[in-house]
Amino acid sequence: MAHEKEERSATAGRRASETQEDQQRRGAGNLGRSAARESTHAGNGGLGTPSSRPRRLELYLIGQRAAPPAQPFADLEQSMDAIADYLTQQEHGEIVKRIKLRSAHSFAADDSVNEVLVVRLEEGRAERLRAAAPPHLIIERDSPLQHADYLGSPARGTMMGALALNLLPLRSTAAELTVRVLGERDQPLAKATVIVEGASGLPAQALTDDAGLAHISFFGGPIESIQMLFVRAAANHWDRQLVAPALGSGVNTVRLRSLSDSFANFPGERLLGWGQRLMRIDPAARRLTGAGVRIGLIDSGCDNSHPLLRHVTRGTDLTEGSEGGWTHDPIAHGTHCAGILNAASTAQGIIGCAPEAELHVLKVLPGGRTSDLLAALDECIERQLDIVNISAVSEGYSELVTQKLREALQKGIACIAAAGNSSGPVGFPALVPGVMAVAAVGKLREFPADSSHIYSIIPQLIGADGIFAARFSGAGPQIAVSAPGVAVVSTVPGGGYAAADGTSAAAAHVSGFAALMLGHHPVFSESVFRNKSEQRVQALFELIRASAVSHFGDPQRGGAGVPDAQRVPGAQELAMGLPGQSAAERGSAAPLHWAAAAAARSWPSFVQMRAAGLI
Repeated sequence: MAHEKEERSATAGRRASETQEDQQRRGAGNLGRSAARESTHAGNGGLGTPSSRPRRLELYLIGQRAAPPAQPFADLEQSMDAIADYLTQQEHGEIVKRIKLRSAHSFAADDSVNEVLVVRLEEGRAERLRAAAPPHLIIERDSPLQHADYLGSPARGTMMGALALNLLPLRSTAAELTVRVLGERDQPLAKATVIVEGASGLPAQALTDDAGLAHISFFGGPIESIQMLFVRAAANHWDRQLVAPALGSGVNTVRLRSLSDSFANFPGERLLGWGQRLMRIDPAARRLTGAGVRIGLIDSGCDNSHPLLRHVTRGTDLTEGSEGGWTHDPIAHGTHCAGILNAASTAQGIIGCAPEAELHVLKVLPGGRTSDLLAALDECIERQLDIVNISAVSEGYSELVTQKLREALQKGIACIAAAGNSSGPVGFPALVPGVMAVAAVGKLREFPADSSHIYSIIPQLIGADGIFAARFSGAGPQIAVSAPGVAVVSTVPGGGYAAADGTSAAAAHVSGFAALMLGHHPVFSESVFRNKSEQRVQALFELIRASAVSHFGDPQRGGAGVPDAQRVPGAQELAMGLPGQSAAERGSAAPLHWAAAAAARSWPSFVQMRAAGLI
């Protein structure tokens, strides 16, 4: 009996002396055993059984699910180190990178729960692991990010659909086409994009050389079969789209209109964009600049060598293998949005909606994934920004990103996202509750009739004032507001300007508008909403919605409408100073009854707005 007692005591001692690392490995082993059981139930002979067919490798994110402090998960001591070891040794996965999230879960004792793994795994293994994962573990695809790239040809249909209807064999010979692109005063335009498309739906494209010549090999048939020619200059000109162009085997010349043909003396004199006029934003005339507000721009970078963006000095590049860092913008998308937000107040070019706000650039495009968006949002929280403008759209839903967006909201950061250029449902992350989703609108007679912008018009959705819903814009019940997103002139890399379409341009307008509210509306400086909080974000969003004007009556495409600075409740002084504005117009700011009804959905926000004297 004494011997048995000593043996039991020794066993207990060995158990007590087990290291935390051993326990963590045992936890990862439990995940493996669960996955093996799941695999056996599926009838595949176990995870270790080699497949006779090659398996597709995909990138996945593995992270911890947040739990309420009062109900922490029992398995949180399972470290990401142990999970990484299991994935590499037992699942033949490759750890691509490890993302350290600096904003911590307050309930966790171990900082490792703030880490997310990016792992390359066989698709089947990942699915079985996901089915067997414990409740605190998130396993999801690291989906590619997309952007509203205005450099491409406007969509005239689905290419795959065209191919399905026109199953043509690839021709062994190509039709050789030469296009010369000329601009203002017949000067040849280098680096202009030229795209042609035939009946098969197969496009061909090229860039012009220093002589303005583009040489295109077209495999869709003879030159006479080309149905569309699209030309866009790198800067300072309207694009041009020709249907059924008369093209020949010689040099085909296309002339582009200069932006100065439409806007007198531009860019020598400052242009106040049609979008800013519609939203009645004029930072120079009304001295509303957004000073003191910090904005994050999650996009493709920003060329701060542009004369109007030299004050933009804060940024980070979160993409892999990118050349030039965050100041290198190879697709011009981020630079265009940066100009809408923050272009400096000068006598030339354009002016941003909030020219004196502090802009932080977070580069996740091109080539970025959900993991980069997650890291960018974490960076925004770490920098304690006020507003985050999200121009990236993910192909799939991400619980980890949704969790991070919720954390940003709780910490008083207003996230404003482009609805996406899908012509379909609202994209992720704009569809996440707590994020303000923005759709795009355009205005008639603000662009040439032979430009690509004409294809954005939905004839059935044109308001009496010429404002129309943009065909390309994402739509759905998640749309909060809409904003100018067709033929918006803004900055592009190299010091020039371009007119672009996209819900990203629309979101940038709303983000700039929000910065003016935070920087100048008295409720954010003289009330309970002075300090950052979730209720402060809710109050900001309700004020923006309450100021909106519906132009074509479709809330699925326009939300509450386009924000109007002269209709912001409780801030008539914001409407003062606009040239030509009458006293009656200054006193016509909308009452907050609409906002009160909406705010009632969130009782704390409603009570605080009443206490602040807004309702």
